[in-house]
Amino acid sequence: MNHSPIGTADQWRASPRRPTPDEVPVSGALMCPPDHFDVIDIRNAHMSAHVGQIDEAAARSQWNSLADAIDAMGLDVHLLDPPKGLVDAVFTANPSLVSVDDSGQPVAIIGRMDHPDRRPESELHRSRLLQLGIRCLDIEAGTAGVWEGNGDTLKHPGLSLLWCGVGMRSQLECHLEVGRMTGHQLAILHLPDPCFYHLDTALAMLRENCVAVVRSAFDPSGIELLESAFEQLVEVDEKEAREKLAGNLWCPDGLHVLMPAGAPITAGRLSKHGFDVTEIETGEFLKSGGSVFCMRQEIREPV
Repeated sequence: MNHSPIGTADQWRASPRRPTPDEVPVSGALMCPPDHFDVIDIRNAHMSAHVGQIDEAAARSQWNSLADAIDAMGLDVHLLDPPKGLVDAVFTANPSLVSVDDSGQPVAIIGRMDHPDRRPESELHRSRLLQLGIRCLDIEAGTAGVWEGNGDTLKHPGLSLLWCGVGMRSQLECHLEVGRMTGHQLAILHLPDPCFYHLDTALAMLRENCVAVVRSAFDPSGIELLESAFEQLVEVDEKEAREKLAGNLWCPDGLHVLMPAGAPITAGRLSKHGFDVTEIETGEFLKSGGSVFCMRQEIREPV
């Protein structure tokens, strides 16, 4: 099977698409309470003014609101219980990717975190995902580089295809290995702007033919590729994307969208496209460069 990655609009047009047969739907979210959440150093462009500035009570309230909203959608909330000191464990999108293989069955790829303090989170994810009956795979030891899971790897709804971000964190070599393991074709997008250090800060899958995108996060060839791949591009407002991480949103079912509060332009555009939008206040987590999508890892349970 040819797993040459797609990097241009011409390559997209020349590559036949393969649907994912009997794709197991999203049934829940893996979350981690913010018991130890803090900003202790600068790990991305959003953190520079916020070291030691987390309001613990506000963070807990905001996290509870997100968990409640996920529960209200009829999805199960599965919890992690990390040891003290893992200040970023609340951002469960990064240490793993829970998706499906090319036959539609659930599979998890265990991440390789960039920052040394975050590397223990990957084993916490492995343990919890195995408890849920989800098969876990590792990138081959001989493959060099960092790969930050669902933060930089997004499953295209209905297609045997992963959208992959290359830039501040995840490397192409690791994405290629993930493509080999899952059997999916890959589409590669480069992330030149430090504000959008993960793909999930600038791109959100909505439906098979609809995506939310922060245009300024991508180079011209990336935008051309996205315009070729999707019939509808819902543009995330530039100011809202930079100040509120408005592009860091989650649509687990093609209808309901959970997104950061304080982004009325983007919320209005999503509503006009027929999405049921719920806004969640995530101001404490924005101080660390994360928001709604960062704080959940989608779960697809074996059937």
